[in-house]
Amino acid sequence: MSASKAKRAEVAERRKNAIQMVLAGLDYETIAERLGYASRGAAHTDVDRALHANLSDVKKEAGTLRDIQARRYHRLLAAVWPKALKGDLKAVETAARLTDRVVKLYGLAEPDKLDLDVTGQITAEDLMEIIRNAPADDADA
Repeated sequence: MSASKAKRAEVAERRKNAIQMVLAGLDYETIAERLGYASRGAAHTDVDRALHANLSDVKKEAGTLRDIQARRYHRLLAAVWPKALKGDLKAVETAARLTDRVVKLYGLAEPDKLDLDVTGQITAEDLMEIIRNAPADDADA
């Protein structure tokens, strides 16, 4: 049985509040405590679900969160860039990881490979839907 309308509204409100707290710079431990999540992992999972959901009331906050996170990565990159240019290998590695995070954040990376097990015909539209729904590589996240 699906959740009641009141329960869905409650979940949507809590997700909205969680995203606003992330935007404000709070850590997931604090968010979990303040909003009643079982753990920081549960808070993180719920924020992640909200970012991927098509809930109209959180779309703007999700886009803002992506932009703020990208700005944070760019600030960190600016801090290590001079050392990286001077050949500091640790700074080069850090700069590469930060750049990779921004690329992943905005979905700019092309897939390394595309595994399709298809019989029959597939349209370009079907292929684009498969690509859009492919799981993201979150190993570095």
